[in-house]
Amino acid sequence: MPLRRYSHIFLFSVLIIGTLLNSCSVEKNTSASRNFHNLTSHYNIYFNGNESYKKGLERAETSIIDNYTKILPLFLYEDESIQQSIAPQMQRAIDKSSKVSTFHSISSKPKVKAGEQNEKQKEFYNKKEYNKWMDDCFVLIGKSYMYKGDFFLASEAFKHVIKTFPDEESTYLALTWLARAYIMIGELKQSEEILANLYDLEEYPEKYHKELYTTLADYYLKVEDYDQAAAYLEKALDMRLKKGTKIRYTYILAQIYTKLDNSEKAIKNFKRVVKMNPPYVMAFNAKVSMADAFQSGAAGSNEIKKLLKKMLKDSKNTEYLDQIYYALGNISMEEGDRKKAIEYYHLSVSSSMQNNFQKGESCLTLAGIYYNEPIYTLSAAYYDTAVNLLEADYPNYSNLKLRSNSLNNLVRNVDVFELQDSVQVLAGMNEDERFAVIDGIISDVRVAEAEAQRRQQEAMQDMQYNRSGFYSNASGSNNPQTGGKWYFYNLNAKSFGQPEFRMKWGERKLEDNWRRSNKQTVTALLDEEVMDGTGENGEEGVELIDDKSREYYLRDIPMTDSAMDQSHIMLEEALYNMGLIYQKDLLDYDKAIESLENLIGRYSDGDYTMGSYYHLYELFNTKQNAGRAEYYKNLLSSKYPDSHMAKLLTNPNYINELEEEANKVERYYESVYNSFKAENYSAVLRDVEYGLTKYSEDEDMVLRLRYLKAISMGSVQGKEEMKVELDSIVSQYPNTEIAEKSQEIIDYMYVAFPVIKEADIVKEAVEIYTFDSTANHYFIIALRTSENMNLVNFNLLNYNLDNFIAYDLEIELTVLGSDYNILKVQEFADFEGVSRYASKVGEDIQLILGEIPGDSYKLVLISQQNYQSLLRTKEFVPYLLFYRKFYLGN
Repeated sequence: MPLRRYSHIFLFSVLIIGTLLNSCSVEKNTSASRNFHNLTSHYNIYFNGNESYKKGLERAETSIIDNYTKILPLFLYEDESIQQSIAPQMQRAIDKSSKVSTFHSISSKPKVKAGEQNEKQKEFYNKKEYNKWMDDCFVLIGKSYMYKGDFFLASEAFKHVIKTFPDEESTYLALTWLARAYIMIGELKQSEEILANLYDLEEYPEKYHKELYTTLADYYLKVEDYDQAAAYLEKALDMRLKKGTKIRYTYILAQIYTKLDNSEKAIKNFKRVVKMNPPYVMAFNAKVSMADAFQSGAAGSNEIKKLLKKMLKDSKNTEYLDQIYYALGNISMEEGDRKKAIEYYHLSVSSSMQNNFQKGESCLTLAGIYYNEPIYTLSAAYYDTAVNLLEADYPNYSNLKLRSNSLNNLVRNVDVFELQDSVQVLAGMNEDERFAVIDGIISDVRVAEAEAQRRQQEAMQDMQYNRSGFYSNASGSNNPQTGGKWYFYNLNAKSFGQPEFRMKWGERKLEDNWRRSNKQTVTALLDEEVMDGTGENGEEGVELIDDKSREYYLRDIPMTDSAMDQSHIMLEEALYNMGLIYQKDLLDYDKAIESLENLIGRYSDGDYTMGSYYHLYELFNTKQNAGRAEYYKNLLSSKYPDSHMAKLLTNPNYINELEEEANKVERYYESVYNSFKAENYSAVLRDVEYGLTKYSEDEDMVLRLRYLKAISMGSVQGKEEMKVELDSIVSQYPNTEIAEKSQEIIDYMYVAFPVIKEADIVKEAVEIYTFDSTANHYFIIALRTSENMNLVNFNLLNYNLDNFIAYDLEIELTVLGSDYNILKVQEFADFEGVSRYASKVGEDIQLILGEIPGDSYKLVLISQQNYQSLLRTKEFVPYLLFYRKFYLGN
């Protein structure tokens, strides 16, 4: 009976396995139990966990999207998107490995054999853990946490291995990964100590050298010691590596050598990357990066240029043209062909599609070139675009933004100067001459419009007959992508036109009414708001003026004395601002001198003449032109002898005298403040009056003294006087710290002393309402909004029918505001009549209001004029207080 025989075998197997499991409890430490738990830990748990870990790494390698504008990270766990995408695989590895600790840890001691133990037996007996896969599982847990981005938990796992298994080889691996975890946490000092100790250990296992060298390379990258980083990465590349890892490390090594300006080694390693057949994006960037690594005088530029120009013709590179042109521009610049470089940089800007970083870099490069020319107008436009495209973490971004702001400020003032200078010249011409100039401008506008229409027609033909011909022609020409007759097909024209657009309009989104932006940009000579039909605030309805009419240009010409005076004010201020920006921000001392001397040549006794003398003295001193510096010093001291600027130049002790005077002021304030702290308020009030007269020009001192005066008045003259002084501080010195403190005290007084708040409300009410007993008056019942107004209206109507039917009274219900609704009763013959009505209603009020409590209603009389004012303000309390004061005498 075969089946019966097999059933006996099955039962026998079950008995054996049951016996084995019973003998393999983790609480027993026998050879059998150790073998069982090691076998299960290795081939069931650790194997599956490690497989999940490896799958996570494979997913990371295929899904990483690298930013090639920076040195790539050596380890993919630095990328947050990777951490998220492989978290499930890493969590499974952690869960699997944790089961070894939970179900298969053997920490109980084995039975000791009789007799004396040798050293090996003693060492075995003293172990903390007898499952030999436990350390490997904890290392795997730590590594998995690293790829999840939980670097602190990873460090704790590695520390556990180091502490629990100090004699195992895995301790060296755990130390190496702990150094990586410290790098990611930011504990670079601790990472450095670990790596220094490990590198000096002769017993460090050779199989972990790859991990050690790459960790050292990563550490030195983080501290920006690129020489050391390159050295250790070279060592790692000499080891056996997976193809993908080898490609990545080689690319990073090339980037490091680029950073070190080692053109030869950088290009050599980029070529190695290309030969290893990497993914397309990496291959593309390696080819382009060769140009970045290229240096003047180095061999191989023709080969690199040939490669890049070949890449221009490849349709797969359409979205990367900006990078290719930028690389060609860098080579041309290194070779000293500045004109060709600028052409390529313009093409880079105009061909950019989605790569804002590259477009920003290209604009920044052009901005720097034009800045050094200097052509500040173009430089400003490109800096403005660059700072809008680049991220805030771009190197020296804050300085770039400062320079952009300075240039934009300069261009605004240059525009003002040039416009006012031009219109003043036109104003000085006779009518025929003026019209001749304007007619010439109009003629140029018409020619430009005709040219634009011609280009548009040609463009339509291009699109109809050969829309893609431009690209095929461009790829076959010697000057790629510079042809095409239509403006928007001509990348050269576009690259010049875009900054011109930004100079005029700034960075504008593609949206309706894009011209109506509050962004401060370099304005054009023409007033586009008038052309657009919008006013200063964007309102519609402003009369359109044709830019081909004389009126369009005549409107800015100052033809009256007052308009000419205003033009001179604007021109003088613009020249002064230009001089200071050139001097202080751009350090262009020649331009600063030119602007300021232009100013004093035009305005020998203007508002900015004194300041111009002083800054010209500074400028010529900086240029070590002692004669011219002395000239302006003498001009300043002779024309403005009592000015601070003159005293600074003529009195060597002037600064010390100012400091001594300031010290006197502070000592005086300290004496007043000491009296205040001692609660000697009368002395404070006395001394403050002296200080307010003595230091009336020192606004900060006046403000501090007045604050002490206000608080002291509260103790000596009463809280009402204190409130008046605090109100004055808040009114005269808004947006100051002391004004804010004063307002806080006023707010507190309103709560603590309601009579003060009521007094203020009455003051406001007196400005709104007037008392006139001869005017027509209404009777009002004001009800809290929480009460039933319709019921009261019904009761009042019945009450009037019962008691005043002969008077033909009307009732009007009005929702006043959030606090009160009102019932108005009208018309009365005179004040006496309404007063009698009010008196009668007051006696019978319960018949009308029923159970409504007394604090929920108010009865008042109000004149027709005051009623209209009440409807405008919608605040009943001010009128109630006014009524009590002037009608009731309260």
